[in-house]
Amino acid sequence: MLYLIYVTYIVPAAILIPVLAGIKNYNFLTKPLRVILWFLVFQGFANVINLTMIAFHYYTTPLFHVYSIFEFLFISLFYSKFYSLKKQKSIYALIVVFSILCIVNYLFIQNKIEFNTYTRPLEAIIIIVYSMLFILEQNNEEQNWGDDAYNWINAGILIYFASCLFMFIFSNYLLGAGKLINRIVWSAHDTILLLQYILFAVGLYKCKTHRITSTY
Repeated sequence: MLYLIYVTYIVPAAILIPVLAGIKNYNFLTKPLRVILWFLVFQGFANVINLTMIAFHYYTTPLFHVYSIFEFLFISLFYSKFYSLKKQKSIYALIVVFSILCIVNYLFIQNKIEFNTYTRPLEAIIIIVYSMLFILEQNNEEQNWGDDAYNWINAGILIYFASCLFMFIFSNYLLGAGKLINRIVWSAHDTILLLQYILFAVGLYKCKTHRITSTY
């Protein structure tokens, strides 16, 4: 019972923490931070749709195929804001290619009741690379790590995707695993997601106390 309350209500509702922080400080948000705020709003709607589908006993796996496209879109747009126009165009091209791969995977490779265990891990790997490159750029900055809102956002993204990579790879295997294994794995997943929300909230709060002016 506690498990269901935690994963069904507590963690999905926790997204309101960074969303409300972002709305409160909206006038202070830079373009990359506004991308993150709209990503969180999208996540919130996706959570509602997911819970509604579960309530009416629909398969929710098709939702993950669509969700991955938009998740990759928002996060790619966030990181693109730190690069030159030429590099931004490369990221935009990557968004298009990844979206096509997701559609092909959904229609022709993995059936409509399976998780997207080919494209979601690929998405995670690319985003981890984004995050690591961002850290390399930050190593050249003299600013205190904790004063930069972007560092908190990047930390949330990196921790989530690095920690959940193998969960994405073995998601379909978990469909046939026992209830105990599923509860352990998805409780861990939701705890990591909750940590991401908290780190995002800190980042969206930091924008008010320290305006970000750096660009890469």
